[in-house]
Amino acid sequence: MGVLGTLPTAHALRWRAQVPVVRGLMRLDLLATVSTMAPYVAAAVVAAITGFVLQNDLYRVEQDGLLVLSEPFGLPVYMGTLVLSVFQAASVAIAVAREREQGAVELLFYGPVDARTYLVAKLCTHVLLYLWLTTLVVVCYLLFAVVTGLRLSSTVGWALLLSVGTAAAAISMALAVAAAVRRLRAAVLMVLGLLVLAIGLQVLTEVLARLPTPEFHVSPVQALRVVAFLLSTVAGWVLPFSYLDRGLSALVRGDTLAYLGTIAACGIYVVIMLGAAWIGLDRTGVRG
Repeated sequence: MGVLGTLPTAHALRWRAQVPVVRGLMRLDLLATVSTMAPYVAAAVVAAITGFVLQNDLYRVEQDGLLVLSEPFGLPVYMGTLVLSVFQAASVAIAVAREREQGAVELLFYGPVDARTYLVAKLCTHVLLYLWLTTLVVVCYLLFAVVTGLRLSSTVGWALLLSVGTAAAAISMALAVAAAVRRLRAAVLMVLGLLVLAIGLQVLTEVLARLPTPEFHVSPVQALRVVAFLLSTVAGWVLPFSYLDRGLSALVRGDTLAYLGTIAACGIYVVIMLGAAWIGLDRTGVRG
């Protein structure tokens, strides 16, 4: 009984001993990343998309004389989440695959670093980087709101909170892919392919849902709609961006329980993907 009672304490002590290691890895990665131009280019792209969308809205006001938008920043937040999440997912896949090819991961594993510590550090680093870029983007939103006079509602804040869960899910999926695929180019192409597939299936489903169905017993449009719906349903649980759509839909409906459930689902997804990355890295080895 006494030995069994010490097991949780020993496990907790091991985790506590790994905290400084995770912190050190995160500090090195953050210093190496924030000093490059790529993250700020991604934030600038989001700011440019926001400016383009709001300019179109203001042009419609000028032409039509009246435009009612309940959430003028809704589309910019959605597009910004996609851009920054894809950027973070691709960045973490490149980092892991490159470090394996160069032998850096193997050298780390000779020290006090194991697969779990390495993957957790990578996840936390890129989530923190996402938060930093999101802060810059929010500053842009505030400036656009002042310049245009368009309303920046509290719903945007809840959507940004949801976007953190979506970004974490995308990053964890990229970690799982990069751990299972050894080569840099293959890992990056697979991550980008999965993310494009996730977005493409959602767009295809929306387009097919809006197409009129011909007056036939069985029409090609109807068959494509069923296939696209089934694929989108499966991808909705396997790929990360469907969680963003579900959470935003819950926000629009005012369904707090569904919104919180979506955030919890993102957390479960992250844990599952980290476990898959751990298994993949253990089976494929630390060498690229």
